[in-house]
This record gives sequence, C-alpha cells and structure tokens, in this order.
Amino acid sequence: MQEDAMHDGRWTEHDPEEAQIVALTNALRAADGPADLAGDWPETLWNLLRDAGVMRWSVPAEFGGDECPRPLLVQRYARLAEASLTAVFILSQHDAAVRRLLTVADRPRAADWLRSIAEGLTMATVGISQLTTSRRLGARPMTATALGDGRYRLDGAMPWVTGAERADVFITGALLEDDRQMLIALAGDRPGLTVKPAFDLAALQASRTAEVLVEGVEIDADDVLMGPTNEIATQPGAVGTAGLETSALALGQAAAALDALGKLKAERADLVEPVELLDENWSQAWETLMACARGDRDAAASAELRAQANGLALKTTQAFLTARRGSGFLRTDPAQRWARQALFFLVWSCPSPVAQAAIRELAGICPA
Repeated sequence: MQEDAMHDGRWTEHDPEEAQIVALTNALRAADGPADLAGDWPETLWNLLRDAGVMRWSVPAEFGGDECPRPLLVQRYARLAEASLTAVFILSQHDAAVRRLLTVADRPRAADWLRSIAEGLTMATVGISQLTTSRRLGARPMTATALGDGRYRLDGAMPWVTGAERADVFITGALLEDDRQMLIALAGDRPGLTVKPAFDLAALQASRTAEVLVEGVEIDADDVLMGPTNEIATQPGAVGTAGLETSALALGQAAAALDALGKLKAERADLVEPVELLDENWSQAWETLMACARGDRDAAASAELRAQANGLALKTTQAFLTARRGSGFLRTDPAQRWARQALFFLVWSCPSPVAQAAIRELAGICPA
C-alpha cells in the first residue's frame, strides 16, 4: 500500500517551517518500513532527523538550539510519529535526556553536552528507569560508591535504554548506600560500560533498546548533574516520564491509521460511520493535547489524555488492519506494523492508573 500522505489540515498549530516538515515526514515515511523489517540501528532515519536540524528543536538558543515552543514541538512530535514511530521514539528519548540536562544547564559539563547536541555531534539518551519503574531487571540497580574528592564508582545496570549502542552520552541515575540518589551524565566511551544485545521486542526493534551494564565506571564531580539527594524523582524535570510527548506519539500513530482508513472509506460505505467517529474522537484528544501543551489544562487532563491517546492508537490501527484484511497481515504492509507498534503505548512509561483503566476498558467495565 502506498504511504504518501501529505499534510491535510489535521494539525492546528501553525508551523513556520511547513515545507521542511512535509519534506521530512515524506522521507521518514519512505524509510520507516524498511527500517522496521531490518531491525538494525536505523541510520537512515536518524540521519534524516539530524540533517533536518531536529536535534536543535528542544535546545535553547543560548546553546545553539532553536528553542521550539512546546505546543509546536509537541505537534511536530505527532507529525513525525505519523510518518515513523521508530524515529520519533528514539528522538523522544534523546530529547528526554536534553530536558534533564536543561535542569542543570548552569553546570559546565551539561552546557558542553547541550552545545554538542545542538551542533548534531552528540546523540543523548536516558537510562533512569532503575530509579523509577524498573528497579529490578535481572541485574542489581545502579549503585554509586564515594571515592573522595567528588569522585564515585558506578556499578549495576540501566535496564531499558533506547539507542544504547549509538549513544554518546547516557543521562542516568544511581543509588548510594544510604539510599540517596544522583543524576549523572555518563559518556558512552567510558571503560566498564557495556551495551548488551538489543531486546527482541514485539515492535520498534530498530530502536535498539537494550540493557546497559556498568562495572567499575569512575566519574568525577563534573559528571554529576544532580545530588546526592534523598529523592531525585521529586526534583522538577529530573526523572519523570514525558506524558505529553508520549501522548503526541500515540496520536501521531493514530493519525497515520486514520488517514489510511480515510482513503479506504471512499470505496467502502461500511467504513464511513466508524471512521468519522474515530476522527471526531481524535480531534477532541488533539484539542486537549494542545491545551495541555499551552498550559491551559491541569495535570489531571494530561493523565486522562494519555489514556485517550493510548486507546485511539489501539483502536485506529486495529480498525485499519481489519479493513485491510489478509493483505494487512503481510510484514510489508503498514497495517500490521502500526498495529504492533500501538501495543508499545500499553507498556512504555505507562502510569499505573492509565494501565488499570485500559485493563478495565478491555474487560468492559465502566469507569468508576
């Protein structure tokens, strides 16, 4: 099936770089299927992002970035995800690292990393789930042992790290013996750092998400971004998951399936009513996302949005797969790829209330 959708007025935020964004999404769309089939590090996808200056979007101008306003940045996430969820998932983890560097941008080492990122010379990623949702995954959590003079020895593992084999810097966290925590910028070339083979994932295999082992890696005071403190997770922007960004990815995935369904609808009368209803629900969710990005809605709206976005990603992709019938089940068809990828939103940085709501909905239990 041809995957050549253009901007169709779905997106509400005016983009001053509209022509460039359309060109980028078209190029990502063409490269996405082959990247998914290969499952290797998607050099083509990453180069497209880098060459288009996407790494500068989340970096402030003082460090050489473009400092894109959040509503526009969130919309661009969704538009790129419509073309290639793999590419934007990797980007989201890179930008999550950038956000954590920005919380301590007054530190020289953090500022140096930010400048290098803006120049397209450095790829960053995050490995902090050992401080949040994945404290155990086969290996002990990352620990830090004080060596004196502000130096520490790191031992343990980062359980889930996207783009690990390609990363130049890992923004990670460690526990001290007294349970205090540290946030650290760990260069990828440090002796004692080992990237294990990428996990065999149900989808997004090309994201090259893997466990990273850290054995006797020594760092100095300049590598420490935050802490030691009793709870890094309580520091604004330090650890928390990127709720709006993840919702944007889900709505981008849903938009891809909806646009494809819209093309089928022209020849299938049975699709008209369900596609129009799904489109209406998508538009409502999109309005909520933009309101949250502008700061017009509170955190409760963001949590509800995540559940809505997850549901739309699942429903629209499965609807398209069903409509495509057997052809959609071929590995070369986008229908099966999008349906597999939609499962990602059920498990990645999915807060417990959102997961519980999804299970209740699957069981046919009305919201309490």
